[in-house]
Amino acid sequence: MKKIYFNIIYIALITLFSCEKTIVIDSQQSAASVVIEGLITDQPGKQYVKVSKTSDFYQDGTTERIVNATVVINDDKGNETPFIHNPSGDEKTEGYYYPNNAFTGDAGHIYSLSVLVDGDLYTAEDKLLPVTTIDSLSYRVNDDEKEDPKITGKFYELLAYMKEPQETKDYYLFKFYRNDSITYYLRNSDIYFTDDTGIGEDIDGIPSPVFFAINDVAKMEIYSLSRNAYLFYNDLFNLINNDGGMISPPPVNPRSNLSNGALGFFRTSSVHSASIQIK
Repeated sequence: MKKIYFNIIYIALITLFSCEKTIVIDSQQSAASVVIEGLITDQPGKQYVKVSKTSDFYQDGTTERIVNATVVINDDKGNETPFIHNPSGDEKTEGYYYPNNAFTGDAGHIYSLSVLVDGDLYTAEDKLLPVTTIDSLSYRVNDDEKEDPKITGKFYELLAYMKEPQETKDYYLFKFYRNDSITYYLRNSDIYFTDDTGIGEDIDGIPSPVFFAINDVAKMEIYSLSRNAYLFYNDLFNLINNDGGMISPPPVNPRSNLSNGALGFFRTSSVHSASIQIK
């Protein structure tokens, strides 16, 4: 079979140094935009909507969180679920909204989001698609990583085995966990995603982009993506990896399914996971 290559979005703060001249950027900033990140899955406890605003160029720290929005999710079966802001009161989840009544999404159905902020309404919808299941996991030493490990002792890569449906066009997002904590290879905001281009039915060992040590419990999650969600991540990938050269397209915001000029994306996903201990 053809090897799967993960597209990896590296979201990082880039600092530019100059020793010749100080460049002052025009401080006249455009009005802040609303940013919405939403997720509905077929698993309990994973539903949320985050609402914030873009920040000025010179602003340090986190972006402004919006805590007074009205957030509602509807589905195509006639169910409506209001979301409430930060029920735990945790400072880390300021700007996060969670369902007033816990629910899980169902594959094959369409979910609609509405967010009302200071009289402005933002809407989006996404279809929750099924996801292939992970049949099994194994692991092996990655010789290159063992020779020069990013983290001492962590040079085992996961290998995932599964079937890829050939009758549909599929898009996937992956997450990896080490001892129940989400883990990454380079940066703690990396996003791993791919489509099924050129992939045969039998996926015989996808190597993970992250590495593990002896006695680690390694977990892999696979999420289904709609085509629109895949395009959002692909646009983000291209934006971040734009080298600014003459033949590079001018930077633009990733395509979004949100209305009224909001940035971000409202995503629905089926989820499957598997775990193994490295021994």
